[in-house]
Amino acid sequence: MGQQGCRVLRAVGLTKAYGEIEALRGVDLEVDAGSVVALLGRNGAGKTTMLSIIAGLLVPDAGSVEVNGIDVWADRATAASQIGIAPQETGIYRVLTVRENLEFFGEIAGLSRRDKRRRADDVAEQLGLTDLLSRSATTLSGGEARRLHTGCALVHAPPLLLLDEATVGADVATRNQLIDAVREMANEGAAVIYTTHYLPEVEALEADIVIIDDGKLLARGSRADLVSRYFAAGVELEFSIDVDLRSVDALVEMAPVALGSRRWQLQGECDIVDIGRRLGAHASALLAVEASRPDLERVFLEITGRSLEGEA
Repeated sequence: MGQQGCRVLRAVGLTKAYGEIEALRGVDLEVDAGSVVALLGRNGAGKTTMLSIIAGLLVPDAGSVEVNGIDVWADRATAASQIGIAPQETGIYRVLTVRENLEFFGEIAGLSRRDKRRRADDVAEQLGLTDLLSRSATTLSGGEARRLHTGCALVHAPPLLLLDEATVGADVATRNQLIDAVREMANEGAAVIYTTHYLPEVEALEADIVIIDDGKLLARGSRADLVSRYFAAGVELEFSIDVDLRSVDALVEMAPVALGSRRWQLQGECDIVDIGRRLGAHASALLAVEASRPDLERVFLEITGRSLEGEA
């Protein structure tokens, strides 16, 4: 594990293209020991490509990666011992038991026989797998397999932990156990990069947030920092019929944004009387008025122009 606050990851100018598709366009990222960075981006934004390059699994077209001062490409074997990665696709050996899976990945990372057994026990307890250690991985439920998958990435207590959609398809109990494990790893000094589409996880982790879109890193900060910088006060309106508020001259200065054919967002401070006056003939179709709440989904939409699901 790293010493709290020390720089674990330094990635500079990461660039990667697949033919004409630019997956990463000059991305820089630094992560310190003891911190969790939540990497937010819609599908195709470049998150998985970025993690694969950092882990040394994919060669970038340009840029460099250092983990604890070790150049990932100049000294791949040493760098690999510093990194644990759990990709989106579950990667465990079904023919092995839970213990055999954990010890196998520990051995690959260079642990001794005694250490790999000790760490298998520690990780199993951490992820609620202790009673399953002797079970074949073929008998595991989806949630249990997901926990084992993550356990294999952290069994050697890596200074840098890369988790790509760690809880995808997981049940609530598994999600909570994985979130607790990530927090514990960070508290012990690991630097963690965590990708997710489930925003409550970001808040539960109290993570530093990095927003990436179309291969570019667009913003970084705490939830409070991003909300204060990018959230615009306003109201949401719901109508009983399809309307287009962009055609209402009295609303132009409030920059109407369509959230659907019957839901609209207006920017700025206003009260319901003022809204009714500005709506004119549309006021009779108004069903509800709700103040915009400062949340990460709205911040993401403000920064990228899209929701996390990719809709403009």
